[in-house]
Amino acid sequence: MMADTMATFAAFSLELLSPLHLGSRRAGVVAQSHRHAPGHLFVHGLAAAVGAARGGSPENFAEALAEIMQRLRFGPAFFIDGGRRLDDAEVGRRLLASSHHVTLDGGTRSAVESALFEVEQLSVPAGSGIRLCGGVWFDEDRLDAQPLRDWLSIIRLGGEIKTGCGHVRCDLWQRDALRYPGIAAADGTGVHLAAGELLPGAAVDGVVGVPLQPWLGRRHDPKLGFGRRLSQAVLVKVDGRSQRDARFLPCNSGPVTGCWEAVV
Repeated sequence: MMADTMATFAAFSLELLSPLHLGSRRAGVVAQSHRHAPGHLFVHGLAAAVGAARGGSPENFAEALAEIMQRLRFGPAFFIDGGRRLDDAEVGRRLLASSHHVTLDGGTRSAVESALFEVEQLSVPAGSGIRLCGGVWFDEDRLDAQPLRDWLSIIRLGGEIKTGCGHVRCDLWQRDALRYPGIAAADGTGVHLAAGELLPGAAVDGVVGVPLQPWLGRRHDPKLGFGRRLSQAVLVKVDGRSQRDARFLPCNSGPVTGCWEAVV
């Protein structure tokens, strides 16, 4: 259940300033991308930005993450075109591209054997008006005296940031919005769905009509570096339909952070 103090909802819109890589899956040499931005990407992107601003020590990052997990709940963000949410198939057709990369050996000044890989990227055509839109619940819309809206223009969103991905700019912040972008009516108590209505994104409970599937992320490994260790696997249902009239909020702890959960 949400704490009583975390009772304000805001919707936001992000303009893509660079391609985004929003995935954690790998298929052979291809690093695949989600077709939307799961909520945990905002949590960790914000923690990275706030931790860096506070000094950049491991303690700064850990404290920033703990505070954000306690005070904020980010849901997923979807690509919206003229008020219409693009489904995964349309995102794939209109926005998906890829780039090729290779790891180099400094000693031989050549490519490391079997080190070629491909990264899926989502790019919005210039002038199209497509935006990445999501929502967040919070106790106060400021962190370190800076508005959350401003932080959303500072964060780097998603993976492969070393290749230039992940730059966004918040061009709309709507406090007390009446709808969650691309889904349904929303307020400080959650997203409101009638039985049978679609809930886009990953949910830990409260939805039916789709199979369970593992939800994994890539974490930092002390020996191998960032993105080289898989998180604990959990089972979720993606793009299910509400089992009954219900309210949903994003989880704000553990490996299901950002996934929807039914609340009573």
